[in-house]
Amino acid sequence: MIQMNSEMKESVQPVDNSGPLLSNHHLYTHIHVHGSPNNRHPTVLFLSLNNGAIHKVMQDESRTFVIAEYQPFNHRAHVVSIRLDPPSRKLYVSSRTEVVQLNVANCSQYGDSCELCVLARDPYCGWDGTRCTPETEGTLQDLTQGNHDICASKVQPHPKASGHFTSTHAEEESLVTLPLKAKYFLRCPVSSHHAQYTWHHHGSSTSCSWSEQWCLFLVDSMGPEQEGTYTCVSEEMGYRRELAQHELQNTG
Repeated sequence: MIQMNSEMKESVQPVDNSGPLLSNHHLYTHIHVHGSPNNRHPTVLFLSLNNGAIHKVMQDESRTFVIAEYQPFNHRAHVVSIRLDPPSRKLYVSSRTEVVQLNVANCSQYGDSCELCVLARDPYCGWDGTRCTPETEGTLQDLTQGNHDICASKVQPHPKASGHFTSTHAEEESLVTLPLKAKYFLRCPVSSHHAQYTWHHHGSSTSCSWSEQWCLFLVDSMGPEQEGTYTCVSEEMGYRRELAQHELQNTG
């Protein structure tokens, strides 16, 4: 019916013949745009996916950047509408059966360091000298590049990370004992989908096997060569963190 009675004579082209806003394998169903007066700040887009998740995206004149993904429902759902209340920074997501309120200025989710706050490139968040806060006036931000070097002159470096080397203490540590020939998955949390994650063991490094929330490493068959310390390291724009460290021992 639409093909026979189209209300559009020509396809809609992007402004200035620019490329697509986002080009990936996601299927978006709704969009809500939050702009600022006189374009003083980048535009923030909220895009619903066909599985019920929400992408928070920053857009400026030259690029788009996915800031975060929210899971408003604990099950797969079809989003009917999304609306933002700008003063409170609360996003209301509706399905056919429920309405969920999301705090999209929950800046503490980015961690407890200036570098992590700046790397998030969230227009709703800034570093005030002690924490990542939704009070953005007078706080540290670099929304264009996410350059965490601006933190060096303002605050002390985070004790568990550095722009040049990892710390000697991981954020999560454990001792794991396994019988011979056992299989085991080591895991560390994925805090940023813009970072690269690697496992280090006996001087060698291995890229992660990805899941949505975890960086995984499979110990295929436990033996003497598999014993020792496994360290999961993330790196984003030169900022390195030891996220997890597991000591593997053979029970004999």
